[in-house]
This record gives sequence, C-alpha cells and structure tokens, in this order.
Amino acid sequence: MRADYTIKDDGALSEEQRLDHHWTENWKKIGNRRRSQWRIKVRPEYKVVRKFAPPAGTDVRVLDGGSGLGEWCILLRDLGYEPYGLDLSTPTIESLRREFPAMNFVREDIRATSFEDNFFDLYISWGTFEHFENGLTDCFKEAYRVLKPGGTLIISVPFYNQRLKEIDAKQGKPEKSGDTEFYQWRLEPHELSEEFKINGFDCKHVEPIYTREGIGRHLHHEYGIPYGNFTRFTSMALNPFANPNKFAHMLIGVAIKI
Repeated sequence: MRADYTIKDDGALSEEQRLDHHWTENWKKIGNRRRSQWRIKVRPEYKVVRKFAPPAGTDVRVLDGGSGLGEWCILLRDLGYEPYGLDLSTPTIESLRREFPAMNFVREDIRATSFEDNFFDLYISWGTFEHFENGLTDCFKEAYRVLKPGGTLIISVPFYNQRLKEIDAKQGKPEKSGDTEFYQWRLEPHELSEEFKINGFDCKHVEPIYTREGIGRHLHHEYGIPYGNFTRFTSMALNPFANPNKFAHMLIGVAIKI
C-alpha cells in the first residue's frame, strides 16, 4: 500500500469534519451536475455491477457508501432495486432529501452506520474506503456487519500501479510533512484481495480500471501537459495499446460475505 498526501487545510478539523468539508467542496466544484444514466452505463463499474449484482427486486436492498450526488441510487432505483445512499457531506444529503423525498439518503460515516445487522443484499462504494488514515479495516468490518450472509460487496480503490512504483523507486514514496495531511491509500490487486479475505469475504474478482484516465495523469504529472483536449484525446488514442497494470488509475473488486 502507498499513502498519498495533500496540502493541509487551515484550522484544526477532525478526520470526519475534514472529509465532510472535502466532499462538500468537491460536489460544489462539480456544480451538482449529476451524470445521466447513459454516462454511468458506459463506466467500468456498471459492467461489473451488472455481472455480479443479485437480480433486481423491490425487496433487494443496496447501499451506496459514499453516494455523492446520488446518481447511482437513482439508477439502481430505476433498475428495480431499493437503494440507500450514504455520504458524509451534510449539504449534499440535505439537498438530495429535498429533491428525492421518497428515497433513502442518510448523512453517516461508513465506518459506523445506524443500519441493522444483515440488512443489505448488495453494497457498492466507489473510491471511499481508502480515505481513512488508519486503513480500510473499519470500512470492511461495517460492510460485513450490514450485509446479509451471501451478500455482495463491490468497491473501487486507487491502484498502486507500475507507473507509480517506478516513480517511487527513483524518488521514494511520499511522506507526511508539517504542511501536508493524509488523503488516501493506493492498493495493489493482491492487497485488495487480502483485505477482502481478512475481513470475512470471499474475493471473486479484482481488475484494474480507468486506464485512459491514468494515461492522462501520466501526461500531466510526468510531462507537465495541462489537463485539456490534448491529454483527453491522446489518452483515448493510447488507451487500446496501454498496459492497465502500468497505467490504470483504480482497482475494482468483488467479494461475497461468507
């Protein structure tokens, strides 16, 4: 695993307050522009969910841990599931409750939710488990608690890919300093598989995703090319020939609660 750090925010905030602030500001930058369903359906996460998720039904409960603008919950509802959205951003959850009063959106910490034991059939979480400095274990333990026996957990986490390993071999891994604070963990495929295993899950699938986005990051960080049309179209052109193990930005994993 490899830790990433970011410039420290002003003020003394708890980890929960910092994450609340971070994600609230993140959704503000996006401008609350919720992705349409067709955009979700071309994402790699959707393909994995459709392959491994239980059949839809109004009694099939799904938790989206780190639900953001609620787009996945809306899609899951339209597919026939009973979705629950959970996020740390208070303004975002309040806005979703006003917009979708009949849906289930809660402001809670995914490490300690108020849901009953064995409540959900499926738990999805995109880029969330990695944001706690003491590791992913608390997120996995809570996921295990709220999932039914045989329930499915599908998560994505940042990938500690070969490109980053090569950089770290030359420069050393990032280290925490006085003006930085923890941001996230990056994992290798075998580490994600092991996290599932030690927390009571049977790992069924792990794969790298978002190779094109990783190429864009490579062009930006290693060559100083600003993000824009050049990096976008160059990434698209190189993507079919690129090695996902070197460039992919994320990992996605699927596991079953034993």
